[in-house]
Amino acid sequence: MLASLADLASRWLPTLASGGAHHRRALSAAARGDRAAAERWFALAIARYRRDLAVEPLARLRVHELMLGARPGGGEPATDAAAVMVEIVRRLNRLDRLETLDFPHGLADARSVLAGWVETHAVSGPAPGTARAASSAAA
Repeated sequence: MLASLADLASRWLPTLASGGAHHRRALSAAARGDRAAAERWFALAIARYRRDLAVEPLARLRVHELMLGARPGGGEPATDAAAVMVEIVRRLNRLDRLETLDFPHGLADARSVLAGWVETHAVSGPAPGTARAASSAAA
């Protein structure tokens, strides 16, 4: 009941909740597999971070969007899995810390969060024989 009340309050009165609170709600929704809710919470966090001029938390949120496969809120085009991995690593090189994907979503070393995520969400490469077939077809 209390969680539902907090959910309604932070949804209808976004000035009551911080960008970090919305960000953690998005991570919790993503962990539950509720992608639509995660995207809504990410959007609320983005708006609050922008209003507060919170650049680093916004950068961390953008990495989470990529890691969780949410539609990028900044109008960024979706790309293939390998390109997403490269972009995640590129962005993490600018960050020292990142919220963990597991509750309570505390800040941890960004590289260790990435390593844990890679272990559970392996990026698949081309199917065996696909690259060879494509290269021989091009020849």
